[in-house]
Formats: sequence, C-alpha cells, structure tokens
Amino acid sequence: MTKPRVSVAIVDDEESVRTSLRRLCRALGLDAAVFASGPELIEHLDAGAPSPDCLLLDAHMPDMTGLEVLQLLTSRGKRFPVLVYTADDAAEAQARYLAAGAADYLRKPLGSDELFAAVTRAVGGGELLAPTLAPITSVVESSH
Repeated sequence: MTKPRVSVAIVDDEESVRTSLRRLCRALGLDAAVFASGPELIEHLDAGAPSPDCLLLDAHMPDMTGLEVLQLLTSRGKRFPVLVYTADDAAEAQARYLAAGAADYLRKPLGSDELFAAVTRAVGGGELLAPTLAPITSVVESSH
C-alpha cells in the first residue's frame, strides 16, 4: 500500500515564485496547489476543499499580508501547519508570525533541503515523507 502524498498549498502574489515552489514541491514528492493571494486560498477552503497538510505562505503580499491570512485562518478554525517565508530577517517580524501560530519562519531564498526539512517537521516527521529524491539545486528567490 502506498503512502498518501503530503499536500502543500502555496500562497504567493508572484507567479514566478508560485511556479518555482510548485515545481520544487513536486520534485520533492509533494502534491502542491498554488494560490495568488490569501483571499483566493480562503475562498477555496470555504468552498469545501480539503485543508492542505501544510501551507507555504509569503509574508509580503499586496491585498492581505501573510500575517493577516494566518490570523484569518486561525479565526475560522482552519488548523494546519503554516510555514511563512520572506526576505525579511527582522526578529520582530519572526516573533509576530510565530506568536500568531506559524510553525516556522523561513528566509528566502529557499533551497530544496531547507524546504523539505521544514515541511517534514511541520507535518509530523519523515514517516509521511519518503525522501526518494536526488539533490535538487532549485532555489526560490524574490525581491520581497
């Protein structure tokens, strides 16, 4: 019997970043769905879609910040690990996200090893993720 694949939702306003992260997740053996904004993800979930096993959430987006998305999901009872990623290395920003319930605060650029390790920690360990992959050199980088 095969293990179910871990599902990851990716929320980022930059199409190139969404595409890169989706490709990287799939290369790591993860199912990945992408959303251009927090409201788009929330609408998807409100329509009855199953919650992802893990959410990769950009901190800086124009319509709704990552922190606002995290707070709204929490207020609606949506409980799944949220990994926030950003180029902002300010300790105060990290503290705000972790206090709001983020499982991790990652800094861009994201490499495959870092992403795989963060998702593995967030979803409860390696028993869900079979690391049957060769090293991947993809990185995700953005201006914000």
